[in-house]
Amino acid sequence: MIFFQLVGIGVQFCVSQLVQTRLGFAGLVVFTMALVGVKAEHPRLVRWSAGALAGLFVLLTLRLQA
Repeated sequence: MIFFQLVGIGVQFCVSQLVQTRLGFAGLVVFTMALVGVKAEHPRLVRWSAGALAGLFVLLTLRLQA
C-alpha cells in the first residue's frame, strides 16, 4: 500500500513539473485545483476536476507536439 502511495506521489510530482514547464504557472494552478477537487470526493467537484484534468492533458499533448 505504501509503495503505491509513493509511486502516486512521484507521478504527481513529475506531471506537475511537466505541466509547469509546458503550460506555465496557470497550468500548474489548474492542475493543483483539479487534484484537490478529486481528493475532496464531492460529485460536482470530481466531474469538474475530471474535465479540467482531461483538458490539461489535451493541451499538454498539443503543446508537446509543437
